[in-house]
Amino acid sequence: MYIGDTATYGLSRLAESLLLLGVIAGREGRVREISLSLGVDGSCEISFDGWPWPLASGTSPIADVGRWLTFVNFDMNAVRPPGMPRGVIFPVPHVDLGLVNALASSLEVVAWVGGQRWRQCFREGLPQGEPHAIAPGATPSASDSGLHITFMPDAAIFDQPHRFAVEWLRDRLSSFSAFHAGLTWRFRDAVSGLDECYRRERGLPDLCAELSESSRPLHAPWSFEGQAGTTRVRLALQWGEASGSGVSSWANVRECTCNGTHHDGLLLGLRKALRARMKARGSGQEALFFTDAALLGHLTAVLELVVPDTVWYGPTRGQLANPEAKADVAQLVSAWVEQSLASHPDLESRVLALSGVPRS
Repeated sequence: MYIGDTATYGLSRLAESLLLLGVIAGREGRVREISLSLGVDGSCEISFDGWPWPLASGTSPIADVGRWLTFVNFDMNAVRPPGMPRGVIFPVPHVDLGLVNALASSLEVVAWVGGQRWRQCFREGLPQGEPHAIAPGATPSASDSGLHITFMPDAAIFDQPHRFAVEWLRDRLSSFSAFHAGLTWRFRDAVSGLDECYRRERGLPDLCAELSESSRPLHAPWSFEGQAGTTRVRLALQWGEASGSGVSSWANVRECTCNGTHHDGLLLGLRKALRARMKARGSGQEALFFTDAALLGHLTAVLELVVPDTVWYGPTRGQLANPEAKADVAQLVSAWVEQSLASHPDLESRVLALSGVPRS
């Protein structure tokens, strides 16, 4: 099983695998708050204020999570639901719980539903006795149901002294908080004293505004959401007088660090929209070619895609290769931006000028 390395990056990928459970649970409305804490001793804790995945009627919560932690629930032939983010290692993020347990010298899980609470401990992936009930006041929580996992990475596997990549995890939490408006993410690091809360009431538009703050924005972020073919797109964008932050994008929650087909679609959609507005204005310049640099120079855009299955260029999975993404994104973006520019004529003139249209 490959997680990157046995140093800081590999450790942080373990924490990320638990955070992905929160992303899915937030999308399905199962949780409202996820907390990640890093201890002085190198331990990692995560809490969910609801049950992160569907629980069949009559199923014991602590027994259910125990089956994931020991791979009992793992089905190699199971079909991953379309659009679900892939786990760090396995096709479904829930299976990564077993990976975390296997790579931990110790792991403790506490589950609660209503007034009942249970605890189970594991060592090197193996259960240390049966789950047992604990007093309700032993681990207080305001939520009616939830899950708390604490694990210590195995010192025989990971380089010592082991430390999680705090800044990398901060970036992940910052982006995750943009995917679901109103969902709260908390992050604490006992070593540095860091204690932060990430909550975006509007989701992507809030992240866009944050990224474009230094660009002297011309307007509040525009936000759009729609679907073309099998590609679901959420977009927030903003033009500024100064240089923008460019395009930040994710496909099925994985960050696209090297652009890709969806990025090509965004540029194509912008180009089509600007040309359509030039034609509507009767300027005679609708054939003007807008270079990529001109389109992106003053733009800040945040783009999230959900596709049935992601396809990537190369093993690092940073550049999206889904062939349908270009046309689907272009179709949506061109219609959205053309309509928005038409509704804001003064802003339209400035955007066209910033995008390279010469003064008449």
